[in-house]
Amino acid sequence: MELHAAPPPPPRPPQSKRLGGVMSLAMVVGTIIGSGIYVLPATVAPYGWNIVIAFAVTIAGTVCLALSMARLARRLPGGPYSYITVAFGDTAAFVTMWTYLVSQWTGIAAVAIAAGGALGYVFPAVGSGVPLAVVAIVSIIALTLVNMSGARSAGFVQVAATLIKIVPLLLVVLLVLLRLGSGQALEPLSSAPISLAGITAAAALMLFAFTGFESAAVSANVTDHDTDVVPSATINGTVFVAAIYLTATLAVLFLLPSVVAGASGAPFADATAPVLGTVAGAFVAIVAAISALGAGNALILLSAEVARAIANAGDLPPAFARTNRAGVSPVSLIAGAVVAILLVLASISDSFVAVFTFVALISAVSALVLYLVCALAALKLKAEKPLLAGIAILYAIAMFIGAGLEATLWGLALAAAGLPVRWLSRRFSSAATSPAAATVPAAPRE
Repeated sequence: MELHAAPPPPPRPPQSKRLGGVMSLAMVVGTIIGSGIYVLPATVAPYGWNIVIAFAVTIAGTVCLALSMARLARRLPGGPYSYITVAFGDTAAFVTMWTYLVSQWTGIAAVAIAAGGALGYVFPAVGSGVPLAVVAIVSIIALTLVNMSGARSAGFVQVAATLIKIVPLLLVVLLVLLRLGSGQALEPLSSAPISLAGITAAAALMLFAFTGFESAAVSANVTDHDTDVVPSATINGTVFVAAIYLTATLAVLFLLPSVVAGASGAPFADATAPVLGTVAGAFVAIVAAISALGAGNALILLSAEVARAIANAGDLPPAFARTNRAGVSPVSLIAGAVVAILLVLASISDSFVAVFTFVALISAVSALVLYLVCALAALKLKAEKPLLAGIAILYAIAMFIGAGLEATLWGLALAAAGLPVRWLSRRFSSAATSPAAATVPAAPRE
């Protein structure tokens, strides 16, 4: 089996600035439970019972992808850039990680928009249009400043946000149980017929809500004992979130009529308000906003780490690889914030759900490239059982189909846009070095 040279590892930040085991787990749980789950009942409401089958498909596929990522992390240090370079070479690694970087930038914009949408339940004036964009932009700037002080600062924010954001998910489940106990009927799901098209479309929308399981692997370079901590955080976090997602999404749709849920900018708040009052609904909306901001915090950290890894391999200008005393790259952080802000400005619209759905699909499609290539790498490097790797690969391909042609073409176009960036970086940067110049090939750990 032909193996390629591993890329040079980026400098690690001081130990006092790295993520610990709990923080790494919070990165996974807190990144997956971001904005997506709080908007998911609205986006999937029209699909009726297709939702249940789509959830089964999404959970099975996501767990297989997470297993592939976890087993690669156990055998190779350095995160996905290393896995893909060893398996397929530096060009494949660049295209994959560039596309993933795009998914992080679009994801930052999506969760910032979602935070504004959630706050719109409490303050209707900021729920759409220019006020929504202002809230989103301010949140991006604030989270970028937090990340400037190091990964560990971002980790503390992540742990706190993760603990807070689970509350509304459990609350709607409790309300459904109370309604059943009182003998009241639950709201029926939409009457949409079960079909393959409905299942794949619903699953593609769910995919954005499940993206983030790779966050522990991507942040491996700023994590202590990464070859032990990363696999554990990846698997445990993914399984935990999958169980919560299934029950919480169905709970909202059992509490709200499908037509109401499909038009809601804050479905969890709308589901709790009739029972617990507007104050409780406002509380849930604020927690949903905090949840989105927690995910944005993680995405900003991940985007900076990905950009730094690409620059360290010579495929982005050297400024993206330079770190401050806290071990983070200010240029990478600022670049991600600027791109996300531009995406927010470009997506100003009166329809919150429509804007969020489109941006989320593009982000999910871009992340799918990483998932697919890592599953292929796990198969080639024999880090995963062929059956499980095959399921992960088929799931990723099915999600491309489910996302639709427009979102897929946008994702591919953004991926292709990285090639001239790489060419210019290598041509005009005297500090750029190709990882192919390494003389000692890196073999996977047994």
